[in-house]
Amino acid sequence: MTSIGEVKLALEQSCEHLRDAYRCVREAQDSLDEAVDILVKAGAHHPESLVPPEFARAREKFADELELIVVSLEQVRRLTVEL
Repeated sequence: MTSIGEVKLALEQSCEHLRDAYRCVREAQDSLDEAVDILVKAGAHHPESLVPPEFARAREKFADELELIVVSLEQVRRLTVEL
C-alpha cells in the first residue's frame, strides 16, 4: 500500500519535472526566435523566405504548451496541498 508521504513525494517530483519542462520549452522558444531572426536577416534580399513554415507554426504552439505546463503544475500543487 502506498502512503500519503510517498504520494506527496511523487507529486513534488512531478512539480520539479514540470518546472524543468517549462524552462526547456522557454529555452527552445528563445532559440527558435533567435534562429528565425537570423534567417529573416539573412534572407532580407532573397526572393523567398528562408524561414520554414513549420517554424511559424512551432512559434504559435509555444504559448499553448507553456500554458498547459503551468496549469498542470498548479493542479499538482493544489493536490499536494490537499493531501
